Amino acid sequence: MARRNYGALSGGGGGRRGGGAWQWMVIGVVLGLACSITVGLAGVAVGLVSLDIEGLPGRPTSTPVVMVITATPLPATPTPLATDTPEPTETQPVQVEITAPSPTPLPPTPDPSIAEETQPTASPTTFIPASNTAGDASIQSLGSEDEVPQVLAALASTLVSVPGGTFTMGTTPAEVLTAVTACQDEGGNCDISFGEDSAPPHQVTLNAFQIEATEVTYEQYLGFLNWMGPRSHLNGCDGFPCLVTLNETDVSNVTFDSANYRVPAAINSHPVANVTWYGARAYCEAIGRRLPTEAEWERAARGNDGRVYPWGNQVDTTLANTSSRVDLAPEQRGAVEVGSYPATASSPYGVQDMAGNVAEWVSDWYSPTYYSQAEASGLNPQGPPVGTQKVLRGGSWDARMFFARSVHRQSLEPDQARIWAGFRCAADEDTGTTGATGIDLGTGAQGNQPPASEPTIEPTPNSQPTLPPPPNSGGNTADQLATLPPN
Repeated sequence: MARRNYGALSGGGGGRRGGGAWQWMVIGVVLGLACSITVGLAGVAVGLVSLDIEGLPGRPTSTPVVMVITATPLPATPTPLATDTPEPTETQPVQVEITAPSPTPLPPTPDPSIAEETQPTASPTTFIPASNTAGDASIQSLGSEDEVPQVLAALASTLVSVPGGTFTMGTTPAEVLTAVTACQDEGGNCDISFGEDSAPPHQVTLNAFQIEATEVTYEQYLGFLNWMGPRSHLNGCDGFPCLVTLNETDVSNVTFDSANYRVPAAINSHPVANVTWYGARAYCEAIGRRLPTEAEWERAARGNDGRVYPWGNQVDTTLANTSSRVDLAPEQRGAVEVGSYPATASSPYGVQDMAGNVAEWVSDWYSPTYYSQAEASGLNPQGPPVGTQKVLRGGSWDARMFFARSVHRQSLEPDQARIWAGFRCAADEDTGTTGATGIDLGTGAQGNQPPASEPTIEPTPNSQPTLPPPPNSGGNTADQLATLPPN
């Protein structure tokens, strides 16, 4: 009977009533889930609910989650920084950091305040001057009569006075032709074109002035270089070379041992050679003098009677140290001690060695056509305003008598040096201070300012086309030696 009752429950009407209740329950669960999903999606849509899908299995954890809780604003206490720059006062948020494990470490975020402390502070550009190539001793101020060093003033040459006045400067084609013929007769290759720049004759008026009786010697000039200091010969004369030593060429008598300049004692009184125009000007200014103008040099050599040589118009090879001397073998030729020739070889004003020995720098720029210009005549001509070469006068031991004529002109770049080129100084008549000789150390003008250029020392033995190269040994005179050993 019990079996029938269980069978009745599993079928018939009783079975249909039990199946309906179960279906309604399933339908209610489905509807409830649907409503929950709908509500959740609506919450996400309006921002009420956020989904954290990064925390699901298999998803990497990102950077730490930071929750910021802003407290009541308080004044911040400034922290001293290395740059001494005060930080502005502002509201500092309180940060609470909740960190979850991260599989990939991330670099720390830079702190702006730390970056400011460690950032290099820009400083103003500091100018560092180039090292002084003249050594430890600085190049001293030149040109003021109150600053003439006593050591240089004591060595300075005697000045002689030349009166002012008008004289004829330059020469004629006929005189040049006569000189060319004499040069060719003695074996030279002179040409009339060599004298064309000395014409035409023109009238020049000069104020009275003073000029040194003898050429500047090695003793005087090396005293100047040693006063300026080591290595001053390289660029110590207005930024240009002063003189060429054996360190730069074997055609020099001057040795430099990194501390001092010297020559063999036998030639201390010989005229300095291998000096540039810049070096000549700097020396004259250092002793309160200046280079003579070309007109002043010719006036001091010729006087006012138009003579061709300092002693007159006649060629006399015994009165000038030139290569025309027949009493010396070629290997015996060279510069000799200043003032070696008799008084009869001097100019009308007692100026010595104005013919031969060494050619002498003057202040003027060179132009081959200058004498034909109006500026060449008149009062105190100064030469062309610009140029590329400077004038030399008087010829040298390495030149024929043709070049030793008081009217002859030569030229050379001012930064060049030659074994046959030297100089003497001049001064204004009415200015100066009394030197060791008791004669005024005139303070003249600085002369024309040459354009700046790179120094190009080219001590070519001879720039005169009519002559052979200079000898390498000198017999009784050591001035032209090219192979002097360093001391």
